[in-house]
Amino acid sequence: MDVLQFGRFEIRPEQRQVRADGVPVPLGSRALDLLLLLVRHRDRVVGKDEIFSQVWPGLVVEENNLSVQIYALRRLLGTETIGTVTGRGYRFTAQVRITSATAETDEPRGNLPARRADLFGREAELAHLLTQCERAACITLCGMAGVGKTALATLVAQRLADLRPFADGAWRVDLTEVRDPAWLVPAVAEVVGVELDAQTDALKELVAQLRHRQLLLVLDNCEHVIEAAAQLVQALLATTARVMLITTSQEPLRVSGETVVRLDPLVVPHTGPVDDAADCGAMRMLVARVRAAMGGSFAPMSGELADMVEICRQLDGIPLALEFAASRVPLLGVSGVRSRLNDRLRLLVGGARGAPKRHRSLQAALEWSHQLLSPRTQGVLHRLAVFPSGFSIEGAQLIADTGEEAELLEQLDILVDRSLVVRDAGPRARYRILETTRAFALDCLAAAGGGIDWQARLAQVMAELCVTAARRRDTAWMWQEMPNLRAAFSWATAATGPGATAVTLATYASVVLGAGGALSEALNMLRLVSSRLDESCPPALVARYWHWLGRLGVEGRLPSSTCIEALQRADALFAALNEPRHRHACQRHLAEAELRSGHPDRAEQHLASACDLEKADMSPADRMRRQRVQALLASARGRHTEALRLAHSALELAEGGSVDRYRLLLMADIGWTHLQMGQAASAVGAFRNLLLHLDHSIRQGLARARALSGLTAALVAAGQVDDAARVAGRTVHALQQANLLCSRCEVFAWLLAAKGNGIAAAQLIGAGDAFTAGSETERDPISQLARARTMALLEKLLPADDTNYWQAQGAISDENHVRQLLERAFVTPPQGDDFEDTLT
Repeated sequence: MDVLQFGRFEIRPEQRQVRADGVPVPLGSRALDLLLLLVRHRDRVVGKDEIFSQVWPGLVVEENNLSVQIYALRRLLGTETIGTVTGRGYRFTAQVRITSATAETDEPRGNLPARRADLFGREAELAHLLTQCERAACITLCGMAGVGKTALATLVAQRLADLRPFADGAWRVDLTEVRDPAWLVPAVAEVVGVELDAQTDALKELVAQLRHRQLLLVLDNCEHVIEAAAQLVQALLATTARVMLITTSQEPLRVSGETVVRLDPLVVPHTGPVDDAADCGAMRMLVARVRAAMGGSFAPMSGELADMVEICRQLDGIPLALEFAASRVPLLGVSGVRSRLNDRLRLLVGGARGAPKRHRSLQAALEWSHQLLSPRTQGVLHRLAVFPSGFSIEGAQLIADTGEEAELLEQLDILVDRSLVVRDAGPRARYRILETTRAFALDCLAAAGGGIDWQARLAQVMAELCVTAARRRDTAWMWQEMPNLRAAFSWATAATGPGATAVTLATYASVVLGAGGALSEALNMLRLVSSRLDESCPPALVARYWHWLGRLGVEGRLPSSTCIEALQRADALFAALNEPRHRHACQRHLAEAELRSGHPDRAEQHLASACDLEKADMSPADRMRRQRVQALLASARGRHTEALRLAHSALELAEGGSVDRYRLLLMADIGWTHLQMGQAASAVGAFRNLLLHLDHSIRQGLARARALSGLTAALVAAGQVDDAARVAGRTVHALQQANLLCSRCEVFAWLLAAKGNGIAAAQLIGAGDAFTAGSETERDPISQLARARTMALLEKLLPADDTNYWQAQGAISDENHVRQLLERAFVTPPQGDDFEDTLT
């Protein structure tokens, strides 16, 4: 075996190992492939195309990936070892000596396989395990069935045997076929070459025989004989000092001295472009296994790459599942495998002939884990699988029907230990089941029967959770539950029978969605259940339904008359229920709706009613909300100084009460008021400051829409047309998300006219006219200003007949046409320095 030496480093290609001063150093698989390629061709420059074809065969990757690997090698080996030849590629520059490896020790003892498993994104786990083995005498590698525990534990053992020879060998004992715990010790003794006397205690004799031996022992697949394995490991740790232990199991052994390392599935990006997934562990493994199944001739096309990424995502990056999927590609093709994953448990079969029975199909692997659970724990797992997108403790308790919370926590603890349930990181306890496990559990639930409609049960549970979260004012929890809520709502709207569940889901979802800016979805939910308001709906629920329909419909999303009628219904119901606080909210929102429809006197009357409803114990937050509408009324009447005073007073209350959503809305209101006062520079500063306070979540969508549309208008007013155009692309997206796009047609028309695009500006003016008439609203002062400035510019840009023609065309445009027009005019720039410069 040749060894390549340079400086204090040596490369052992057959072992795929780099050593520094004789000690192996961790190096990723791609980096090692790249280093070997450069060293073998050190007599010339190696071009980038050759590097990509050899190091990333069959994959389309960005050049940045190569730069990252070159940087890693230079950091390890020194910058002088690899030279860059501009425009051509790289060359290895260090002097290399080729020597033959000498036998440092006798032939190593043990039964570890000679071949090394390929690492697909496990480099970090391998390095971590090797580090842990330096500190602990027993490492337990835990993870779900099929996640690759055996392969990684074996590779760790092989590396450890390379690093420090074990005088008495490195041994792996597969416990899969040890069905009786009493046979565990004899099985281990047989593998390591210890003869047991039938007349003595087998465990004591084995430990005594190993007391003075120096060996590495891998106990693989302990989960089904966990008590016997724990007893053996505890005895070895208490008695022997030179035995290193690595165990694999679906749950920890829970012995003193054990270090537990959890092994997750291979990484697959759950969002983002296909190219970003090409170098992830799951994708690398799937490509390699498909290539092997196809005889080495497979090179995925761009469309196939997208399908393969989706396969990896749907199979949760589980190595065993990816193996099965790859084996099906020669028969079905990549797209055929992807399209059949809804039946994955029957599709994914056909493991290697020498594989254990539990690894012959995905179903068998899951059944292996499932049969180790008690019937009670099995039942809890089956029921938790009803949640399509994770679950909270509260949701789990309702669906699992465990009674006391302590019982549920005990069952969850077992399922998390067995890696059948995953606890997500974060301050709130939240859990999920990987899709492969979930599909299996749902099959078990269906097979058990019992006459329960689990979709109906999920809908009822989600309705209860909505009410609980609303009572706690916990919107963060509601956002986490939104995927479950949407699934439950889809069932509830299609089901026949009483409508209370569907109305509850729509009403409470709309609270969160509307507050977060996803107003189109919120209103659509409310409209879908309008026919389900029946005697099953309690009056308090009906009142909340009408309240939120009217509240979310303002600003032209629904006709003003519809909003006012809905709010009046809600107010009457709340009056009958003697709920003054909710009546206070209805009066505030009636004031806003009347103001939007051009009736400031009526708005003032509703604000007076709200003031009359305020009591000494009314929360400062409610007074703050009323003051905000008063500020809007003052601004509409041209009393801008009063409007600013009221808005700032409300802002102080919002900040004091940590009412974050209203704090952001009030900051936007202040910016709009400055703009109405002709203070464009102050408005630009206010909107930029607001944007710096926002994150990128949908929960701040409404504030983002107001801030970006305000900044666009303020920049045009300030004469900064190019900056306004750079912001406009994101403004279009934010307004569409908040269902406010058509309400700001005039602002975009002003910007386009300022840039000389008269045709598009005239169309937007027409679209804005049609929106104002159809929604029964009046333009606010900024829209009035923007329209007047646009029409003045159009007189210079287009003949009058052309202006009238394009206005008429815009008037018959729907929102989709308006969006397309704006997207053509303002291509959204990439997030980066240009946009950040515009903000600052």
